[in-house]
Amino acid sequence: MITREKEKDEIWVLRKILSRPNYAVLKLLMKKSPRTTRELYTLLGKKFTRKTLIITLRDLSIDLNVLQPTHIRTERGYGLGYNINPKLKEIIKSVEKFEHTIEELTKN
Repeated sequence: MITREKEKDEIWVLRKILSRPNYAVLKLLMKKSPRTTRELYTLLGKKFTRKTLIITLRDLSIDLNVLQPTHIRTERGYGLGYNINPKLKEIIKSVEKFEHTIEELTKN
């Protein structure tokens, strides 16, 4: 079996962060942070499979250091939740601004 190695170029990390499931998690955390894993599963469960969300949270928190795990007080005690790395919040805002600008340019 021949496996094709994915080539990593200069912006591969940005592409990985902006993939559909990763960006969906980041958008939710930009609106309200921190959120529990249960909240994320509930809100995104119709768009993505549970396995995809588990992989996404692992990639964003462990591999890319984009999310910071934190303890959140819940009705049942403490649960695991996630915050966005403060350095990345500005980048996400910039990406949304660039998206809006590009949409405006393509409409003309």
